[in-house]
Amino acid sequence: MKKHSERRSWLIARRRIAGIYAFIVLGSALLILRLGYLQIAMASQFTTDVKAQNFDSLTIPAPRGQILDRQGAVLATNQPVFRIIYIRYPNDNAKIGGVAKRLAYPLGQSEAALIKEMTQTNSWNAYTTLVRQATPLQISYVEEHKQSLPGIEIIQTPERAYPMGSFAAHVIGYTGAIPANQAQAYQAQGYYPSAQVGLSGIEQQYESVLRGQNGVKRIPVNPAGVPLPGGTISQSPKTGNNVVLNLDGPLEKVAEQALVSRIAYLRGLGEHNVHSGAIVVMNVHTGAVLAMASYPSYNPNWWIGGISSANYQSYLNGNAGFNRAVSGLYMPGSTQKMLTALTALQNHTISPNLIVNDTGGLQIGTYYMRSWNQAGFGPIGLDEALEVSDDTYFYQVGLDMGHYNINNPPANISAWLNGPRVAALRSINAMGKQFGLTSLTGVDLPGEAPGYVTFANPPTLYDLPAAAIGQEEAYSPIGLATYIAAIANGGYRVQPQMVHEITSPTGRVLKVFKPHVIDKVKVNPAYLKIIQKGLEMATHGTLGTATYFFGSDPVNVAGKTGTAESGIPGRNNSVFVGYAPYNNPQIAIAAVIPNVTGEGFRAAAPMAQQVIDAYFKQQQKK
Repeated sequence: MKKHSERRSWLIARRRIAGIYAFIVLGSALLILRLGYLQIAMASQFTTDVKAQNFDSLTIPAPRGQILDRQGAVLATNQPVFRIIYIRYPNDNAKIGGVAKRLAYPLGQSEAALIKEMTQTNSWNAYTTLVRQATPLQISYVEEHKQSLPGIEIIQTPERAYPMGSFAAHVIGYTGAIPANQAQAYQAQGYYPSAQVGLSGIEQQYESVLRGQNGVKRIPVNPAGVPLPGGTISQSPKTGNNVVLNLDGPLEKVAEQALVSRIAYLRGLGEHNVHSGAIVVMNVHTGAVLAMASYPSYNPNWWIGGISSANYQSYLNGNAGFNRAVSGLYMPGSTQKMLTALTALQNHTISPNLIVNDTGGLQIGTYYMRSWNQAGFGPIGLDEALEVSDDTYFYQVGLDMGHYNINNPPANISAWLNGPRVAALRSINAMGKQFGLTSLTGVDLPGEAPGYVTFANPPTLYDLPAAAIGQEEAYSPIGLATYIAAIANGGYRVQPQMVHEITSPTGRVLKVFKPHVIDKVKVNPAYLKIIQKGLEMATHGTLGTATYFFGSDPVNVAGKTGTAESGIPGRNNSVFVGYAPYNNPQIAIAAVIPNVTGEGFRAAAPMAQQVIDAYFKQQQKK
């Protein structure tokens, strides 16, 4: 009985196994048939479906790094904006009219205007911006009607913002669209067509530091290439690095206000040709530029989204975008006299003990060159000549450099004009290069102009003594600041430096710019001491040309005023260069206002006084 039961169980199990095998065989046959059908009959459909999953790439602009002053105040940053864009695709003309019709009212534009924008061809730019800064209502409309708006996308982009407006505008600079004549060069560097790039100032100089790394969004497209709703970010944008300036925000504010108020004061006195100027303040030992003011100025926010015609006209008026501190060249007047003296001393043309009898001018050939003090100062030495800014003394030094004896002039004047005279001018130019006057200072800003010494053509008997008092040269304010800093620090020419350090978006220090001494000026230190003493006398001596402004100042300032022809009859450049404190120099300053009437000291020196006093008041609070 037991065996019969076991046999029956075995037969049942066998039938079940046979059924399972049959099911597997039948299933496999059906699967093979189905795969064959899919491979052969549905191949074209699968190809279409795969194509429906193609993607286009859309660039996501990266935020630029920030620009900050030395205290961490933000001078340039970013704000997020939402743009409505149209992505062009093949054979889209048939649908553009419908898209434009649906968008015209919510976007506040005519159908014709939208169609014109959407049909513009640009082989480099894959999309057109229809709205630069979309409102919440516009964004909501587009999102709700995405299915009926093929090619329309909303993207968030960073837009540059300058929280302090025109403050330090020439230093910071501005951003804007890539200039058409530079499009290929930027494209080669990986820029997308509608990128905003630095066009002046630090924004331009440190473009490679400030620019970030763009992200990528994958946009699905159908077989016809029409963009479909959705998409994913395959590469997130990376923010650019920050630039921290040496600029001292509070001091910069004082410098700008001093410049603007002085120009307004002079214009109020009827000086209607006075409309511009510049101030530069730098550390005499490190070259750190603590303040740089140029007037007239502008607001870099004007360029955001494209500058209006009214703002552009304001920008053009008075050449407001021109950074006079680094690109402007001005006759230095009597601030040249230190360079003249050092050149003559170092070449052993004159002795430190040279005494000149000043009778109010000097007869050179048939021409009488007057001193500013036509009564004359009588017998005078070098340090006193710097104190009172005696022209006659330096006329004589200039002639001595050219080996011209007024009592026994050269028999062959032509040979002298093309020989010793040229050699003397070249020696002034060479000394100027050592001090950063007739060469680039290396300041890290675009557009710096090197100064120069004029080699008059045709040459005259008078251009050498004129050059000796700063009437045949032209220097930039940054060059003048570098020059007076080298006199103050014992002859070391330091490179002016706008940027202190580069930091990551999180604030990690990536690079610190150390002081860079370009060269040690080849001048006997004893000669520099004489010049330094003369500059201290000019600001504190009984007859010092700047004693009125600095004689009772709490800070012991050494400096020199300058008055030079500006090119407008009856108008002069007002120049001041100086440093403080005299015995332990910290800062150097150069200030220029062109086209003033009369003696220039009354324009530039008061501005310098304001800035120097402000600096040391700040130091006392620390």
